[in-house]
Amino acid sequence: DGDEVMGALFLANKNCPKPEGGCGFTTDDEELLGILAQHAAIALTNARLYERSRELTIAEERSRLAHELHDAVSQKLFSLRLTAQAAAALVDRDPARAKGELQQVAALAAEAADELRAAVVELRPAALDEDGLLATLRTQIQVLDRAHSARVTFAGHGVKALPAAQEEAMLRVAQEALHNALRHSGAEHVDVALSRRGTGAVLRVTDDGGGFDPRTVRRAGRHLGLVSMRDRANGVGGRLTVRSAPGKGTTIEMEVPGG
Repeated sequence: DGDEVMGALFLANKNCPKPEGGCGFTTDDEELLGILAQHAAIALTNARLYERSRELTIAEERSRLAHELHDAVSQKLFSLRLTAQAAAALVDRDPARAKGELQQVAALAAEAADELRAAVVELRPAALDEDGLLATLRTQIQVLDRAHSARVTFAGHGVKALPAAQEEAMLRVAQEALHNALRHSGAEHVDVALSRRGTGAVLRVTDDGGGFDPRTVRRAGRHLGLVSMRDRANGVGGRLTVRSAPGKGTTIEMEVPGG
């Protein structure tokens, strides 16, 4: 591959009739083996690049989850500790207020548990190879529906298997959109739909939360994962559409072409 030697081909015998003068390797044989070697080098190089890309994706996901855990769970645990300290200080002189603080402790602990449970869902293998995108999405959304106070529903029909890269991109976009809807929008209902369109598929995540002005978000330097979602969609030949306005909820739609 270029100047790098990636391997060697060794041949000992040639299976052919032995006319007078022997049966040696010819220049045609050498040319054919050269072509084979070039194809082998291309295959090895592609395999290395794919593995490097996969490792980078895993590192990015770990970094994102670590950031989420720090921002969400760590802050709630810090608030929980302060509230517990306040309750302890009030027990003797104001039992009624101490009771209220303890109720807040219980609520914060429940929220922290929900955050951890949701993060664990994202850390689990997607099992796309075994279950496919439809079943994987349905399972994850059932868990999120139990973990959060918002109602999270899923509808999927008529979707055939997609190329592996497109299925993974759709799963990650769905996770990012669900994260925004459940953690930031204040939505009471989040609906996820996966449907067939031509040879490809369309993913739609809709919430009835507070919404936002996408232009304002960009000007403020905040992206809510929109850049990452667009990059994932573009990387598999797809398209991402974002529709939102203050007080009007948000719809994230991703379309991929299929195979």
